[in-house]
Amino acid sequence: MDTLLNQQQSRKKTGPKPLYGEAKKMVSFRLSPRALEIIRHVATQKGVSQAEVIEQWARLIGSNADSLFTQKTEAVSELVPSLN
Repeated sequence: MDTLLNQQQSRKKTGPKPLYGEAKKMVSFRLSPRALEIIRHVATQKGVSQAEVIEQWARLIGSNADSLFTQKTEAVSELVPSLN
């Protein structure tokens, strides 16, 4: 119990409780203008942050890693239907 309490106390209060069981880390990426446009569009459509769009895509890709490259066309159609 003490360990859990110490973890909770040491965690910075930077936002809501983590959705995925762990605190997010700040990172930066270089993206093409088109990729950024897609991320922003999807975030607006879903009513979530751009970071959440990337989080969900990463988890979707991770869960389908074995077939990622063989099903590229299907994934694009599923993720961004309004931009195809």
